[in-house]
Amino acid sequence: MEKKIGRGCFGILGSFAILLTVAVFASVGQDAPASRAYVGHEKNADMKAFIAAYPNAAGTRLDDCQACHKGGPRGTDAEREYSPCSYCHLLEYPNARYKTGVPKSFADTLNAYGLDFKAAGRTVEALASIAGKDSDGDGASNAAEIAALRYPGDPSSRPGQRLAPSIALSWDDVKRLPVQRQFMLMNATKEPTDDYVTYTGVKVAALLQAAGVDLQGAEGITVFAPDGYSIDYSMDDVTRPFPEGYFYDGPRAIKDPARTFVKYPSTLPPGVRDGGKIPGAPWLLLATERDGQPLDGSYYEKGTGRLAGEGPFRLIKPQKSLDGDPSKPGRPDRSQRAKTYADGWDFNPAIEHNAGACVRGACVIRVNPMPAGFEEFDWKNGWPLIRDRRIVFFGRGLHF
Repeated sequence: MEKKIGRGCFGILGSFAILLTVAVFASVGQDAPASRAYVGHEKNADMKAFIAAYPNAAGTRLDDCQACHKGGPRGTDAEREYSPCSYCHLLEYPNARYKTGVPKSFADTLNAYGLDFKAAGRTVEALASIAGKDSDGDGASNAAEIAALRYPGDPSSRPGQRLAPSIALSWDDVKRLPVQRQFMLMNATKEPTDDYVTYTGVKVAALLQAAGVDLQGAEGITVFAPDGYSIDYSMDDVTRPFPEGYFYDGPRAIKDPARTFVKYPSTLPPGVRDGGKIPGAPWLLLATERDGQPLDGSYYEKGTGRLAGEGPFRLIKPQKSLDGDPSKPGRPDRSQRAKTYADGWDFNPAIEHNAGACVRGACVIRVNPMPAGFEEFDWKNGWPLIRDRRIVFFGRGLHF
């Protein structure tokens, strides 16, 4: 286990990119820390200028998109684009659902420091010229914030403010924990198919214990994807098993390809039969495998800018019930977008569609409530954790 984590995505003012890479800057040397940037950003002239001006920032939290870019403005449709990366990508991959808060120009994606850097000329000399300025108006100069590894374009990040305690578990750390394997239904709302699938991983309760988290007084957890998207889970979700699911084989008899909507595995686990309970109570799970294979890594999908892939870790939430009644287990149903056929398998809003409550690329877990007075871990950009196959815990109950 590690108590110190680094890496991120500065990637300012550059072209858009999809995949993650390890960057080595010639201006810093061959042994420089890995950048937190995407392909197309890590060798960008603006990135090089920043590292040349502030070599001690290489590989730190400031070696990140957030140094100059911002996420979606609060109170707008685009607010859910928490990550500066995904907000900036709206220029290339517009989202038709967003009517407000959408960036119309490159400058719209910049925070106060990024705007000052742009106005000063985007050179090493430009960075020197704004070093004494307080771009974000928090009472500290840009140079002082950078020296303290605080964001010069974010007034909520300032020198002297304590960073929330955090701890990271590596892929190997997670794989050493007791294994939980559960066959279950992943019921999607809008995807073409529901899936009966076996996920293998670690109970979240065991994961928190391994990270040394004291859950006394905890109210729940928030699990973040690499683009800042998050879902909250209650302490009951964490500490108690979910009801045993049921297996429905009926949709397999549908032969019309246009009407099919369930994917079944080639073989079923022992004891699984049509209409019966699936043996073994499922848990809130940090999965590492799907049907015996490691989860494919998460990434921004080319052509859409959407988050794709599942891993290396995915937070899996089983179904609890149908319409709040545990005696009515969830079953498969067609997509909300599918045609209706009146055959008993059409979309049913009362069914718990648990696939949407699962976090792809789970990489940061906050234990709530967050202690007052701390600056949160940089959950808005988890792509370096995807690259390094790590998961970070911060918030309540971490003390060191």
